Order: sequence, then C-alpha cells, then structure tokens
Amino acid sequence: MPRGGSRPGAGRKPKAKPQDAPAAKPVVDAAGFKTDAAPENWPFGKEPPKEPDPPEDLSKMTPLEFLLKVMRDEDEDKGRRMQAASLAAPYCHPKKGESTKKAEAEEKAKAAGSGRFATRKGPPGPQLAAAGGKRV
Repeated sequence: MPRGGSRPGAGRKPKAKPQDAPAAKPVVDAAGFKTDAAPENWPFGKEPPKEPDPPEDLSKMTPLEFLLKVMRDEDEDKGRRMQAASLAAPYCHPKKGESTKKAEAEEKAKAAGSGRFATRKGPPGPQLAAAGGKRV
C-alpha cells in the first residue's frame, strides 16, 4: 500500500509562460532627450543638443594670434578677454622707449651729417685724366 507524500508528475500542470514581446525601444532617455526611436512628431522630450564643432587646430597659430583670437571672441568670459588684451597689448603697441645718451648722440650725429655737411649720394664726380692717358 502506498504511503503518503507527493508523487512525481501528479497534480495540475502549470500554464505555459507567455512569450515575451520584444521590449519597445525607449523614445526618451534618462536625461529627458528624444532618442532616435522617437517618431518625428513625438511631443514629449527635449531635442538633443547638436554636436559641437570640432576644436580648431591651434598648432599653426602664434601665441599672439591666439591671444588676439581670445580677445575678439564674444562668447568668451569678459575677464579672460581682458587678460588676453592686456597680455597682447605690448606686442601690438610697444611703449616709446626712454632715450639714452647713446641714442641722443646718434641722433645729433645724424643731424650734423645732414644738410651742408652731408655725404654725397649719387653718381661719382668727373674723373680727371691727363693728356696721354697718364694719371694725375
């Protein structure tokens, strides 16, 4: 005589599990931007930002050109633009140097060498030759 306990294969058979439908692709990502799966006229979600332009190649720029580019860029921070302007100014507008004694002496020499005492610039003067081709 059989004893108690469960018998293998006894009882009601479980229902067949439903086939998993393919999951719908999300139309809005976690940041709230529309994904590529969203229809064109989908009213929800923000438009994704456009990809930024590739960075400009700065390897062929001189430091002065770079400073002037930063100074003229209106999207740049005002403090950074001011700093670029102050760094570039000595190269664009040099200070008038203080005159030294040596420079003053050179200027006086130029002034003295001009006018009546100037060296002649132009073709040389006539050549003197004696009769018979002998030098004088």
